[in-house]
Amino acid sequence: MKRLFKIIIILFVVIIVAGSFWLSLDKRTRFCLVYGKNICNFYTMMDIIPSIENFDEMMNLCKDMYDVPKKDGCFQFISQAFVQIDIDKAKEACNQIKGFGGVNSKERCYELIEK
Repeated sequence: MKRLFKIIIILFVVIIVAGSFWLSLDKRTRFCLVYGKNICNFYTMMDIIPSIENFDEMMNLCKDMYDVPKKDGCFQFISQAFVQIDIDKAKEACNQIKGFGGVNSKERCYELIEK
C-alpha cells in the first residue's frame, strides 16, 4: 500500500511538471510541437512581411522543410509574394522547386510569375 502511494505521488508530480512546462511554452512553440516542422515553418514564413530583407529568411524556412511537395509549394508561395517586389527573387524561388510528384513544377511557377 505504501509503494502504491509513492507511485501515485511520483506520477502526480510528473504530470504537474509536464503540464507547467507545456503551459510555459509560447503559442508558436506548442503549435510546432503538435503539428510538425512543415506546417510550423510555413506559417512562420507567412507571418513575415515579404520584403527584400526577409527573402533569405523565407527561403531558409522553406529549405528546412522535409516534405518535398510542401517544400515546393512553399517556394511557389515565395515566388508569388515577391513577383511585385523583385522578379529576380521570384525566379530564384522558382528555381528551387524540385517538381516531385507532379504537384508543383518550375514551369508552372514561371507561368504564374510571368502573368
